[in-house]
Amino acid sequence: MTQQSAQTGSYPFSATLRGALVPTLVAGGVATVVLALTRGLDGGVSALVGVAIAVVFFGSGLLLMDKLVRDRDPMLFMAVGMAIYFGQVLLLLGVLVVAGRIESLDSWAAGVAMLVAVLAWQVGQVRAWRRARVPVYDPPSDLPSAGGTDTPADPSSTGAGEGR
Repeated sequence: MTQQSAQTGSYPFSATLRGALVPTLVAGGVATVVLALTRGLDGGVSALVGVAIAVVFFGSGLLLMDKLVRDRDPMLFMAVGMAIYFGQVLLLLGVLVVAGRIESLDSWAAGVAMLVAVLAWQVGQVRAWRRARVPVYDPPSDLPSAGGTDTPADPSSTGAGEGR
């Protein structure tokens, strides 16, 4: 791990969580109030449940990535990210099956509120990630020197001997 990546630590994940959570809660709160006014108390409670499911779904993914990916190995990052996402989708499927069996739950209101929360989360997450200024490459000081080991050992491999 480079010195700069050690300094940033879990910064990208915590910054993304903060940047996505606030707009999601605001948009989810507005959606809940609107649905409570238009669909009644059951619609409002169902909308609140939908927003909570979306926040837990996305927030748990970021928190798990923060805890499990400490270095910046891209292969580890992708593997852990895909495993977490697969587990989240299976868990979400179970939650939705159980929620579908609850008669007092207004599934339309929960779905609309969940959609509003998901869209707000995605916009907030992209915005926060862009503002986090996460380095995607090592600084030039970490690269090998130009006159050192980068020259090939065999001069014939450079093409200098061709054309004789």
